[in-house]
Amino acid sequence: MTTPPTASLHSSTRPQWSVEVPHTSRPPSHPKGGRGNIRRSHDPLASPTLGADGVRTLYEALRRGRDINPYAPCLGYRATASNSGYATPYVYNSYGECVARVDAMAAGLDKGGENLLDKNDDGMLLLGIYMKNCMEWVIAEQAIYCLGGTTVPFYDTLGPDTVRFILEHTGLSCVVCSRRELEHLSEAKATGTCPKFHSVILVDGVTPEASALAKKSNLKVVSFAKIEYLGSVIIPNEGHEHTPPDPSDVATFCYTSGTTGNPKGALITHQNIMSAAAGLDDLQVFPTDRHISYLPLPHIFERLVIAQMITNGAAIAFFRGDPTLLIEDIVACRPTIIPVVPRVVNKIHDKIVAGMAAKGGVTEKMFHAALAAKTMGLAQGKLTHALWDRILFNKIKKALGLDCVRVMVSGSAPLSPKVMTFFRCLLGVPVCEGYGQTEGSAAGSLGHPEDMASVGHVGGPHKCVEIVLVDVPEMGYLSTGEKWNECFPRVQNACSSSVFPTVTLNATILDTSHNGEPCQGRGEICVRGPPVFKGYYKDDEKTKETIDDEAWLHSGDVGLWTADGQLKIIDRKKNIFKLAQGEYVSAEKIENVINQSLLIGQSFVYGDSFQTFLVAIVVPDEEPVRAWAESNIPDSANTPFSELCKRDELRNEVLSEIQRLSKHNGLHGFETIKSVYLEPNIFSVDKDLVTPTFKLKRQQLKNYYSKQIEEMYGQPQSKL
Repeated sequence: MTTPPTASLHSSTRPQWSVEVPHTSRPPSHPKGGRGNIRRSHDPLASPTLGADGVRTLYEALRRGRDINPYAPCLGYRATASNSGYATPYVYNSYGECVARVDAMAAGLDKGGENLLDKNDDGMLLLGIYMKNCMEWVIAEQAIYCLGGTTVPFYDTLGPDTVRFILEHTGLSCVVCSRRELEHLSEAKATGTCPKFHSVILVDGVTPEASALAKKSNLKVVSFAKIEYLGSVIIPNEGHEHTPPDPSDVATFCYTSGTTGNPKGALITHQNIMSAAAGLDDLQVFPTDRHISYLPLPHIFERLVIAQMITNGAAIAFFRGDPTLLIEDIVACRPTIIPVVPRVVNKIHDKIVAGMAAKGGVTEKMFHAALAAKTMGLAQGKLTHALWDRILFNKIKKALGLDCVRVMVSGSAPLSPKVMTFFRCLLGVPVCEGYGQTEGSAAGSLGHPEDMASVGHVGGPHKCVEIVLVDVPEMGYLSTGEKWNECFPRVQNACSSSVFPTVTLNATILDTSHNGEPCQGRGEICVRGPPVFKGYYKDDEKTKETIDDEAWLHSGDVGLWTADGQLKIIDRKKNIFKLAQGEYVSAEKIENVINQSLLIGQSFVYGDSFQTFLVAIVVPDEEPVRAWAESNIPDSANTPFSELCKRDELRNEVLSEIQRLSKHNGLHGFETIKSVYLEPNIFSVDKDLVTPTFKLKRQQLKNYYSKQIEEMYGQPQSKL
């Protein structure tokens, strides 16, 4: 690991976690707009590479793992008894066995006589994968790579409409899935809009019911085991030649969530993924490491982790697919490296804290004292504590199956400072937060394992990329900004509460001391380097909007450089954002739905990436509201409208309307508003809350109603 150099910009002694490239900034008057200096990794020896450890394709990655660790565990699962639900310990196939299975599957797909694969109109050999994480997911993917093909993953939660669109868009002929997903595939095929789609490979076997369902839609079904068996016979008798991919070939389609219209298919090459893996060498993976795969495999974050594991001959255990059993599976696996998303660790954190509070007395006091002591230790660079680890934290870790973890990495959505600090105290190992996009192969920035005293940021640039912040003048974000609170006025409120109400924590850890502290500019985060994707499939216009003529990937996220050169995400340039559980939300789409209510005149939907639900500022339409109030609120005829908007009866009716319209229009649960504030006065141009054409000015609305938003997030959620 490298020690960050000392910078002279703000302090002669402050370490810097990124390095500026001199004379690369542009003034606001520049034809292409203003920007700050380009920044790179703080490591003076870092240089972007086109692969990891000489490996430039995922095909090579598995075979390198086999060469390093031929007899060691590769892919593992837990067998479950159908009658009792009892699950065995993890059972692993070795690297040698997995490569043999991949080769057999490839031969079966290519020469097995089932005629499952056809090239699409662009000459691409595609294989769809539509199921929860499992061994067969990886084996199927590696098998198509043996044929020079590409995977098209589907999230297992996708419904028939999105499935239909992807089948049409790609021209897929064959999809690997379980019987659970066959119904949606059959429904999509039955519409007659996916003429090239004709075959399904079932990993859990073909039953009479599955055959009947497929036959109705004119689909061929065959078992995964049969294709693998056919290939295992072909190889010794006839032999089978591979046509491995080139590094520049597309490894996978990564479809976006499609919150505004149809999803976009990001084309990710082998070189993209392997160069991204190379940039994470500060989080070194060893052949003795274990990873539990529970984050969806279609997500680029999990794919990157899998690539690192197989390249280094490490073990991958797959959870059983049931989130309620995840802790049991973690205990059975005892991972050494664990990537997480805030939704998972937030639940673990809340459960532990609630459990300690329920015990009360000496136990609760001891717990808080232990946290306070370890938090103070973090500020001094100490992750462990001889007393508190032995008598408390080691026992909790073991109960959770986290006693072997040596590094935890959080991604997908922001992790709150209090939860970050809590897990550093609990685990006593580096807990880092990273930032990246699908289009950048998840490579952007990452907190350094040696920097465990600071929170609220996503670290410095990956070694494989460079980052620049581009001015967003319409939102007031300029690369010349020098004050933290100029960039993010709510940062103190977002981070000022202590981890536990009875514990006063060090301000350095909790990020409470930044109000007015220097920063080093802000703007839209743009990334450049080998991990940046090839473009969107069949969408040159969107590709040009995303990658500019200097090869910069425009993220749409707004960030700032902290005084020590680390990146902090502070806003979203567009009206799409993530909630804490990682779900994308389009505010404008939801506003268009709820504004259908006669009771609602205007609405502003807001979501905080540290929160799991949405809130809204609603301006009721006075005339229909008064008509409703006459029948539902006694003595309302002479009540001023401003007072009427304070009544719980009206607020509950508006929430009920929102629920009805959200359900009617097919919004997800996370897209349904859980709390509202009723504003009696319209959003006006005079208050600078809307444009002359009455388009919402979201930044101004967020600032104007910051108090009400904070109050709504402090209230119990609606049970809608």
